[in-house]
Amino acid sequence: MRRSDLVFFLSGAAALVEETVWARWLARIVGSDAAGAALVVSIFLLGLGLGAVLFARAAERVHAPRRAYALLELSIGAWAAATPFMLSNAPPLETFAARAAFALLVLLPPALGFGASVPLMARLAVRSRAEATSETSAFYGANTLGAAAGALAAPFLLLPAFGLPGALWAAAGLEFLAAGLALWLLAEPPPAAGERAPALAPPSGRFHPLLVAALLLGFASLALEIALLRLLVTVTGASVYAFGIVLAVFLFGIGLGARQLAARRTRSGLPESALPERAERARGALFLAALAAPLLVACGLLALRLQLGEADLFAGLANRGVQGGSILRAWLAHALFAGLALLPPAIAFGVALPAAAGAIAADRPDAERERWIARTYSWNTAGALAGSLGAAFVLIPACGPRGAVVAALAAPFVAAWIVAPARRGLLALAIVGTLAVANASVLPAGEREAPRPRLLAHDAHTTASVHEATSSRGEPVLALRVNGKAEASTAPVDRRLQYLLGHVPGLLHGEVRRALVIGLGTGMTAGSLLDLPQLEALEIAEISPAVARAAREFGAWNGRVLDDARTRLVIADGRQWLALAREPYDLVTSDPVHPWTRGSSDLYTLEHFRTMRARLAPGGVASQWLPLYELSTEDVRTVAATWAAAFERVSAWVTAYDLVLVGAAAELPGEASLLERALPPRVREHLAPLGIRSGRELAALQVASDARLRAFAAGTRPMRDDRPVLEFRAPRAALAGYCVDVLRWAAEPAGVEELAPVLHPLARAHRAALLGFLDDLPDGFLRAADALGERLEDLSDAR
Repeated sequence: MRRSDLVFFLSGAAALVEETVWARWLARIVGSDAAGAALVVSIFLLGLGLGAVLFARAAERVHAPRRAYALLELSIGAWAAATPFMLSNAPPLETFAARAAFALLVLLPPALGFGASVPLMARLAVRSRAEATSETSAFYGANTLGAAAGALAAPFLLLPAFGLPGALWAAAGLEFLAAGLALWLLAEPPPAAGERAPALAPPSGRFHPLLVAALLLGFASLALEIALLRLLVTVTGASVYAFGIVLAVFLFGIGLGARQLAARRTRSGLPESALPERAERARGALFLAALAAPLLVACGLLALRLQLGEADLFAGLANRGVQGGSILRAWLAHALFAGLALLPPAIAFGVALPAAAGAIAADRPDAERERWIARTYSWNTAGALAGSLGAAFVLIPACGPRGAVVAALAAPFVAAWIVAPARRGLLALAIVGTLAVANASVLPAGEREAPRPRLLAHDAHTTASVHEATSSRGEPVLALRVNGKAEASTAPVDRRLQYLLGHVPGLLHGEVRRALVIGLGTGMTAGSLLDLPQLEALEIAEISPAVARAAREFGAWNGRVLDDARTRLVIADGRQWLALAREPYDLVTSDPVHPWTRGSSDLYTLEHFRTMRARLAPGGVASQWLPLYELSTEDVRTVAATWAAAFERVSAWVTAYDLVLVGAAAELPGEASLLERALPPRVREHLAPLGIRSGRELAALQVASDARLRAFAAGTRPMRDDRPVLEFRAPRAALAGYCVDVLRWAAEPAGVEELAPVLHPLARAHRAALLGFLDDLPDGFLRAADALGERLEDLSDAR
């Protein structure tokens, strides 16, 4: 272990934490849709590559590189410490140009600094071009292993404990510590004194053929990471922990691979003067890494397929929870899946970059070694940028993750041919071997037919699939999965939720003319608003084009809402769309994905709920889905407290095993008249088969008045943008099993006593059905849900 390893490890850890928090925070400002995500990734990777190239000559000439490196770390740390004040006060930005300018202001300076650290690390670690491979491997490996640690520290420790600002301040502290340790542990290298040894080949400007190989390998590594991440989250779920584990495994593999070449400095036995042999060894390592990476991808996918017992990894798999087990067991399962798919090829890619840098530096003057190491890094980063954007925005939407993997597998073979065109036989053998293994891992297995979804659609950040299934009583059911998680279906209990999320606030308002739905899903909530007689305009903000495609499969249940003349579908970040709305709405309803999904907690914060309140017309109403499954009592209290803090008048309504929260500025007209009102014809048409045939039956579903809901949430802090606690707590509750305390609270007699006496028999019957659901849960969730749907239908039939 080198004295510099700790310094570069801490720097990498701090950088990854900062990158994670900046990307998370900027998503609210520039949008968490595909365009916003691409903007953030592009600026960051562009800054890394430019920083390395632009500061390479300065790194060669600086007289005190140790002090320069320490100053750079201090500067990045100071910037990280200051950015919370910039980000927390940023207003909504209407144009893409404004968002890009703001993102550039926040991200480009530190990204340039991270890139500039590469030639400075090279100057501090690499004393001659003979050491270029081993010492580049050492500092690059240590820095990347630190990044792997940061990928875990951000979601598992810093963000839950300190929130977004605190995590940035903690990362800034790591930068300051790295700067101090650099001054203490590192020694100033001897000054560059011109060319210290002749080049093996005459200088050829700014280009070297192996730069193209570095670019292609950078493209392949990020394209494969994006494609395999999409595959893995369909299995692990899209929680912040799953993303952190997958990223950490990938970075750990790269760091581990790089460190293998660092260890060869003491094992090779070559004298410092044996530069041609060292260059040939580096070139050979680069060639073998390029050959190995595609084969290891294919082997890893085969191992993953066997582990999961799936005939086709790319057929729209479902999340695999470990309910009832420990959280640690679930996380270890996630790490196992990621390790099988990503770790072996990541090790190969980790070998490739320092090997390329060493081979190129050996061909160039000794005095320019930092410059060529930086250029290798920048070309590799340019390839990474092309791979990430190409996979997310071109390959996956056009060909799916399977096609993206196949396309990315070709790039390393081209790189291998560039490195050693004379070794065609070994290259051909590697291609044949990879194709043979890929036939058994990437393509569907031939021994049994994999169940095919009715629809499988991909976009830049979402895979949506529609599946045909059968309920426990033999009835056909159509289900929507988003990134492997079952989000909604046509089962009776699910239809009740989706319709009532629109019908309850719409009927309480009484005169809804203009409405906004955040989150399309199956389209049933949006379609329920078309049942309101006075509706004139309906806007739907859906972030995923793939989900919009999937919603059309549910046309028989959503009233073909996307084809209605009153409907306007916008593919946009719903939170951002609402914040920038110019005209008020009579009704705003939000049906996002579950709170434990990464990033979805932004649709449950006080700032967002206050924006909903501010965008309501006089007398307007808002509603919010609140699942009572896979959340703890504390989580539900947090959402209720946040909702109550944003609206002057609130209430909660039970659908089956979910809640609909309703918020307004004052008492709504329908609250008094709902008991005696007949349901509008189309509303009754949708709700009658589900056990609701009158306004009285609908009114009996209220489980908490304003006073009761506020009492339930008393003493709980609302969730704010800077502390999205649900994002970190909810996955733990989901993985720990089904929580029933809030369902029992919803069924308490106290909620019944708040209602008008005429509603008491109906309300008690509904609560009894809910308690029956809790009694049935030990027999399995799906069976209990189907039985609950039958009970609710029978309630109306009996009356």
